[in-house]
Amino acid sequence: MKDAKFAITDIETTGNGIKGNRITEICVMVVQNGELIDQYSSLVNPSQSIPLYIESLTGINDEMVSNAPQFSEIADEVEKITRDCIFVAHNVSFDYNILRAEFSNINRDFKRKRICTVRLTKKLIPGLFSYSLGNICTSINIPHFDRHRAGGDCEATVTLFQRCVSLDPEYEVITEFLNRKTGAAYLPPNFKNSDFEKLPKETGVYFFKDKDGIPLYIGKAKNIKSRIKSHFQERSNRKYKLMQETYSIDYELTGNEFLALLRESDLILKYYPKFNKAQKKYTKPYTLTSYHNQKGIEVFALHKNKISPVNWMKFYTREEAIKFMEYVCEKFELCPKYAGLQRGVTTCDHYKIHSCSGVCKGQIEVDDYNDRVAHALDFINQYENSCLIMEKGRTKEEKSFIYLDKGRYAGYGFINNSEDFSHPEDFRNYLIPQKNSSYTDRLVSRYINTKNNLNKLPLNSIEEVIENEPADWFH
Repeated sequence: MKDAKFAITDIETTGNGIKGNRITEICVMVVQNGELIDQYSSLVNPSQSIPLYIESLTGINDEMVSNAPQFSEIADEVEKITRDCIFVAHNVSFDYNILRAEFSNINRDFKRKRICTVRLTKKLIPGLFSYSLGNICTSINIPHFDRHRAGGDCEATVTLFQRCVSLDPEYEVITEFLNRKTGAAYLPPNFKNSDFEKLPKETGVYFFKDKDGIPLYIGKAKNIKSRIKSHFQERSNRKYKLMQETYSIDYELTGNEFLALLRESDLILKYYPKFNKAQKKYTKPYTLTSYHNQKGIEVFALHKNKISPVNWMKFYTREEAIKFMEYVCEKFELCPKYAGLQRGVTTCDHYKIHSCSGVCKGQIEVDDYNDRVAHALDFINQYENSCLIMEKGRTKEEKSFIYLDKGRYAGYGFINNSEDFSHPEDFRNYLIPQKNSSYTDRLVSRYINTKNNLNKLPLNSIEEVIENEPADWFH
């Protein structure tokens, strides 16, 4: 390792994160055995305009790069000087991925082992107020000239790297960081590797937090540690910005995926993290209603915007609603025409359902047909009962429950496996109440209607039937 070559690199760009960002200047300085043995630098024509704020920061403008070579013209030089070297940069994921993108644009690959001097400095020089290049140089008296220019920043990074090597003469820390299995190569610059190693492999929700502990992003996972690592490895402008702002990661174990989904929704609606896109827009559901037409037949209808005095169920896609009503039609021999499945027909002629009792053809009395509808409504009403859905807990010694108040998500809790409720209301001693939303409505609906063996504890006098009914219309 002592004879290894390190290509300390700095680039200036047009801005805009990772994707669409182009290099305007590059400097590479090769260090071996603590000595500078080679270097290369050049302005680069990015083939796009340099934003004013970038020009103000770096001093590089369109005129300066107008006659500079494009990256394709210097790619051979960059590849050659970094060949057989370990790629080093301050916040290495940025420089390395921008450089890889430039090579990819000309249909060439670029792979190097890499080390981040931000993470290296945190390990070897702990306790600094800030680990930005400028602040580190000020704190430990490293000369830093021409800030935000590739040459000046690269020279400062070389000195910083040499200082780190002096503190790690046997290259033990550097060797550890080069081991990709530790995950250190992927971690955000402000996040500790030791904290990553402590993350659990269990099911739950996780929080990316900023330096003030405010959630930036909330997600759920079956394996929290594995999912978080996949975030680190994603390459997009949005994920890059998230990683730059992340200082800590917290988590909450749930024991099962359904509760993790519900908790994710609860927490997103509570904190509205800036990097979460989903669940911030209200989605109007399809509502199942019924009414009596002029013939006295009770008719089902599906709608999204109308207000009706009678609402039976809600669905969050039309496909789900159609599949459910097809199932109800066949089960209770209802007419597709009067079940919201066909329009503009005199008598039903459904491609799939052939079990109509004949009300559309006058083959059955209206009262007899409405009795069938009444049985169907009894079946539908059971989806609106108050109940507890029992699921796996966070450990082998406990189980979790999700409380549905008249079919709507209202909270969750955990109890010991050996504990049985002597009275249904006993669950309230363990309940953690939560607010319902259109998104949790959708999660509960899909979960109940797709679960063949639902472990459900009724909280009223209506007998449990969902567990015994085939619920495959959403499969």
